[in-house]
Amino acid sequence: MVKTMDKALSEISMRELAQQGKFEELLHTAEKLAQEYPDWHIAWHYVAVAHGLQGNHERAISNFIKALEIKPHSVKALYGLSVSFHALKMYEEAISCLLKHRELHGNEFKILFNLGVNYSELHMIKEAIESFEEALKLQPENEETLFCLADCYRIEENYEKAIDLFLKSLQINPQNILVIHNTAVCYKYLNNNERAIEYYKKVLALDSGFFRAIRNLSEIYIEIGAVDKAHVLIKNANTEHPHSKEISDLYTKICN
Repeated sequence: MVKTMDKALSEISMRELAQQGKFEELLHTAEKLAQEYPDWHIAWHYVAVAHGLQGNHERAISNFIKALEIKPHSVKALYGLSVSFHALKMYEEAISCLLKHRELHGNEFKILFNLGVNYSELHMIKEAIESFEEALKLQPENEETLFCLADCYRIEENYEKAIDLFLKSLQINPQNILVIHNTAVCYKYLNNNERAIEYYKKVLALDSGFFRAIRNLSEIYIEIGAVDKAHVLIKNANTEHPHSKEISDLYTKICN
């Protein structure tokens, strides 16, 4: 009974150290507990967490695996292992962990969202869309999920659907510059230059040196015969950001 109580208190302590960002102290505590209780999967789990939080994902993976050898159905270790696999761009392995987690524990938002992210990295867009849509059923107002799902539809060239989702995301955070930019991109692909110009201008109102918006808006101006507007746009950007080689090269290209 005393040992059980000690473990419970130790687990609370390690969780708090992780939340407080005290990673070295967490590692020291977890390693000491792993030596004292070598068959306690939670100690190995937090050794792994401490390594992962310090960016040492190779060590994290070996210790998450140790925790899973002791308790194969540890959903905590499976999720942590998926995070470290993702950090090392081992996306297939991350997906395998997340699918096992879902099999054991059912659908959770973070599992579905991370499945979508890892599928996206593998360019498995159909699977990514399915995962993000399932995640949105659990958190319909999640800005990041709306963006990721919209971007999948953009990649699939379903621009109307992408715009609908981007706009829903912008209702939550109207100043998300990447969402605004990708909305403009979709309007351009739909040959709606008026709306594309509107959204590129919104991007530049937030960041006047956002190169992709400067380039794309300049190209639209040239396309519709408004070359003077393109010149002004690039010249102003070059003046404001004189050390930006990309803007300088674009200004030279357009002026020539």
